[in-house]
Amino acid sequence: MPDQRSTLSERLRVLIVEDETLVADYIADVVEEAGHEVAGFAATGEKALEALARDRVDLAILDIKLKGSMTGIDVAHAARDRAIPYLFISGSGEALTRQAAEATGPLAFLQKPFNQEELVSVLRTTAEREATSARAFAPDAKGQEG
Repeated sequence: MPDQRSTLSERLRVLIVEDETLVADYIADVVEEAGHEVAGFAATGEKALEALARDRVDLAILDIKLKGSMTGIDVAHAARDRAIPYLFISGSGEALTRQAAEATGPLAFLQKPFNQEELVSVLRTTAEREATSARAFAPDAKGQEG
């Protein structure tokens, strides 16, 4: 699958996959206050998959329980297949659900209600990693890869 991530240096394009509008809006506020861009919102797994395939996304923030037949864990598998990093923000306290989510290899798992500073920290770390990765593959002044 093609890499759907953008090449923006340290500003991430973030897809928010959350079926509770107030929570999605709050996450968007945190993302934007941290200097990043919201690439879009999806309340269902199906809409999230459409956005991952269509839009440039550097990071997906996923709730586990969504409207519709798909879960955030299903979306995580699709994001991973596209080399798009993701994290979970979930209210699910079920041990098996958390184990299944963590088995997909997320950047983080934040429990609702989540701490804003934790999310900002994950955003910062991801942006720094993306910027370092982009610089590693950017051509230098002579047009050669650096």
